[in-house]
This record gives sequence, structure tokens and C-alpha cells, in this order.
Amino acid sequence: MRVTWVLVLLLIAHLALAKWSGHTEDVWPQLAMLAVQVTAVWSVFTRYRRSPSLIRLPWLLLAMAVSMQVLWASTNTLATILGDKSGYLAALATVLSALYVIPCMFMVTRSFALNEPRTVAMLDLVLSCMVAVLVYQFFTKLLSGPLASDPSSIYVVLYQADAIDFSLAAMAILRLFGARSFRWRFFYYAASAYLLVNAIVAAVYNRIELHGLPWWAGSLIDIPHALLVLVAIRQPPRWLRAYHPSLAVSQTIASFAPILLSMMVVMLGISTSRINFVPSLLVGSSAVLFYGLRVAFIQSRSMDRQRAVDLSAWRLEQQVGRDPLTGIANRVTLDTRLKEALEDGRRTGSYCSLLMIDIDFFKQYNDSLGHIAGDACLVEVAGALSRSRVRAGDLVARYGGEEFVIVLVDTGAEAAQEVARRLIDAIERLQIAHPDCPLGYVTVSVGIATQTQQTQLDPIIFLDEADRALYRAKSKGRNRYELAAVSQYG
Repeated sequence: MRVTWVLVLLLIAHLALAKWSGHTEDVWPQLAMLAVQVTAVWSVFTRYRRSPSLIRLPWLLLAMAVSMQVLWASTNTLATILGDKSGYLAALATVLSALYVIPCMFMVTRSFALNEPRTVAMLDLVLSCMVAVLVYQFFTKLLSGPLASDPSSIYVVLYQADAIDFSLAAMAILRLFGARSFRWRFFYYAASAYLLVNAIVAAVYNRIELHGLPWWAGSLIDIPHALLVLVAIRQPPRWLRAYHPSLAVSQTIASFAPILLSMMVVMLGISTSRINFVPSLLVGSSAVLFYGLRVAFIQSRSMDRQRAVDLSAWRLEQQVGRDPLTGIANRVTLDTRLKEALEDGRRTGSYCSLLMIDIDFFKQYNDSLGHIAGDACLVEVAGALSRSRVRAGDLVARYGGEEFVIVLVDTGAEAAQEVARRLIDAIERLQIAHPDCPLGYVTVSVGIATQTQQTQLDPIIFLDEADRALYRAKSKGRNRYELAAVSQYG
């Protein structure tokens, strides 16, 4: 409340001093206007200090933009006090006025996302600085030298300034309606209110100045700054909390803001090309180039993140579908793959086969050597089975305990028997010592089931056929294979 009363007193003092002096550009009215602008900077900086770290930068940029106006007014006041016969201070004031564009463009076009590449921020900053330089050259060239006496040149400057000011305000309003967070909506609400009213006031003030400024004209400049003070220190309106844009609207506006920046720069370059052709061409070309680089950097980062997500999903899928001890597929993956193989075989006629494999006398192995050695044995056997499978499309899975299953796609009974022989030989070659096995080392028994036209598409039934064949192999001496339909020695 105290700030509001101070602001009211400053506004009244400005009007009173301007009326008393009879001229808006006298020292005392200008000092009163400076006090109003400094109050605006203080209110924005106060909001900056009270905001969370993520949203501090936009408030700081807004404070910098208002500070440029303070420096512009200070330079004009200094020119009034010291006199400015050389026009140096007037040129400096023009430079400071042009610098106002940089923080404004930066705060209404940036996404301020934490994961956005720093290169993108640097490109936006460089482009904003190039725009400020172009605007400065444009204004100074039209307002000095032979072009300054041409009324049409003055109006070109006015129209150009209006286009910049209203474009900034429009972009701030657009960001306001695209912000999903209340804190961001409040910031863009304050920024858009200031920029829009400032654009209107500047347009009116500049046209009044063409015919001579009346004593009250300086108070027009107080309006946007006083409004900014009130918006920054008072509670935001209720509709600002109630409004919630959809995610699609928010993402569209956030993506569209950088395009507006490039479009604005290109249009500025076109309009100033008749005054500064080469700089305008360079800035316009840079806008197109920088926007292309900006999109490329963001897409590259997005692709990197997508690859990381895909890799994480793949690893998770591998972990979920893998046996934690042996690293091969588990029962869940087996059931899914076997059902797919049976359905493909029924549809195409390329039938699959199934090998049910069991380590012989494994209970005795655990009893004599311990479970740690038993786990190591399972890992070695699983590795040998994986290395001995026919094709990469076949699946080796742990069925449970010491039992393993191999799904052989597009494989008939004869080919399945050949695979079984190779697997039995591969396990024998491991020469894993087994004191309770007749051969003195670990062996396996295999049961084979091959799909036919009559085979049901139920994985459980197919697994049961292979399991019965495995039982026959064990009952006939182990270290051998048996077919589910016809018993044969391996």
C-alpha cells in the first residue's frame, strides 16, 4: 500500500512540476518521470527476488528492459542540464532506446526450458543484438543528416518503432495464453500489460512530438511504468488462476514463438533495406539461418533423448523378459514367443518345433556340490544352449529349475532332431564334473515336439507334449532325445 501512495505522489508531482515549468522537457519534470521509472524497476526486481529460480530470468529481463528506459530518460535529462550541441547525448539516448529491444525480444521468444541447448540461447541472444544494432543504425540514419529534414523519413521511423513495440506486445500476450503454470502466466500478464500500454503510449507520444510537446506530454510515459508497478505489487486477477490452456495449445504457442522472432527480424530487414541494404540483408539472412540452426539443435537434442528413452525401454524389456540368473529368456517371454510361433506356423504352413531340455541328475549335483556350484552349472549350460541354436530367430528360455526350452521356428522333426544331437554333444563337451552322474560329467536329456496341422494353438498343450517326450528320454537312460509322436534313439 505504501508503494501505491508513493507512486501516486510521484505522478502528481510530475504533473505539478510540468505545469509549473510550462515545459515537459525541463529538468524537474524529467526527474519526476525518472523517479516513476525507477519505482517500476524496483517493483519488478522485487518480484524477481521473490520468484522461484526457474522464473527469475524472465523477471530480470523485464527489469533490464525497463532499466533501458531509465537510462534513456537519464541521458535526456543530462542533455537538458549540460546542453547537447554536438548531439552526442541524443545519439546515446537513441542507442539506449534501441537496446530496450534486446531483453524484450529475449523474454517473449525464449522457452526457458531447463533442457534446451545453450547453443539455442546463444543464437537467440546474438540475433537480438543484431536487431538492436540494425534498429540503431536505421533510426540514427533517418534522424540525422539529409534524411532528417524529410517528413517521410520521420514517419518511417515512427511506423518502424510501432511495428517493433506492438509485435513485442503481441508475442507477450500470445505467451500469456500459452503458459500452463500460474507463475508463468503472471509474468507474461505483467510483461504484456507493460509492453502493450507502452506501445500505445509511444505511438501517441511520438506523433504529438512532431507538433511540439505540451507540458503534460511527459506524464504519458508514466502510464506504462505506473501500470507495471501496480501489476507487480498487487495480487493477480482471479481469471489468471482459473485459466488453464490445453497441452496442445501450450506446446503450439511455445514452438511458434521462435518463428515469430525470425519473422519479425526478416520483416525488419526488408523494411530497412532501402536505408541500410547490406546490414539489413545480413540480419534477415541470419534470422533464417539461426532459425534453421535452432530447429536442428532442438531436433538433435530431442532425437538423443528419444534414443535414450528407447534404450531404457529396451533394457527394461530385456530385464523383465529375462531370467536374472542365466540371462536368457524367462517363462513370460517363452509363452509369448511360442504362441506367436504356433500361430505363424498354422497360418503359413512353416511349422515350428520345441525342445524341452533337462539337466540329468541335477538334484544330486546340488546336493553334492552345493547351490552356488549348481547356479554356475545352470549359467554354463544356458550359454552352451544359446551358442548352439540354429538361427537368431530361435528362442532359448529357462522353463524353471534345471529345465530349458528352445523354440525352433520353421523347423521340422528331422531338423529338430539334428539340433537336439548338437545340443547334447555341446553339453558333453563342457565336461562339467558331476560325481553322481554315470559318465562323470553333466549331460542333458531332450524331449522334442513338432507342430502339425492338428496341433492346438495352446502353448501349454505343446509344452506338455515335449515334456512327455522328455520323460521318456529320462526313463530310457538319459543323455538322449525322444520325439513326442515317435520314440527314437538319439
